[in-house]
Amino acid sequence: MRPHERSRYPARAIILHWMIALLLIANLVIGLRMEALAGMDQFRVFQLHKSIGITVLLLTLIRIAIRLSYTAPPYPDGVAGWQRMLSKTVHGAFYGIMLGLPLTGWIVVSASPLNIPTVLFNMIPWPDIGPLTQLSLAKKKALSGTVGDVHVLLTYLTYGLIALHVTGALKHQFSGPVSVLYRMLPLSFLRKERPS
Repeated sequence: MRPHERSRYPARAIILHWMIALLLIANLVIGLRMEALAGMDQFRVFQLHKSIGITVLLLTLIRIAIRLSYTAPPYPDGVAGWQRMLSKTVHGAFYGIMLGLPLTGWIVVSASPLNIPTVLFNMIPWPDIGPLTQLSLAKKKALSGTVGDVHVLLTYLTYGLIALHVTGALKHQFSGPVSVLYRMLPLSFLRKERPS
């Protein structure tokens, strides 16, 4: 491994980072729009939203397994202790979001009194969470409503985390001596060290 490569995440981590990020952002945008739709348009968009959510869940599980197989590159010199702690907290919260949003969505769908099946990308049937389908109608409504509120709350938390993550990355990219975007962007022209 070349010295500059030790300061970058492995290619598999970079690919998963950007796949999950794009899917998560797409689902946030879809989530804002789907309630305004009606009929078959709404049905199709809900199915797409569920499909993307389950894909994020599966990719996140793969990402966690891969993350356990390597050591993250060290922080660049000059990153203060509190900034490292904030970065670790935001990253941990993102893992919680990447698991929590799809899982709460899956619970809502499984407990829904409507019993609408989930078919991922119009091709793959996805099961409901078995025990939730056996609940009484009143319990289904209560659980679906409560977990639906948590799902929405996690969505708002995601907006805040994205803002913190992007702000932190850009702050360190443009104010420090080392290109931090080099660590995660799949672009070879972003050099680790800036010329003096």
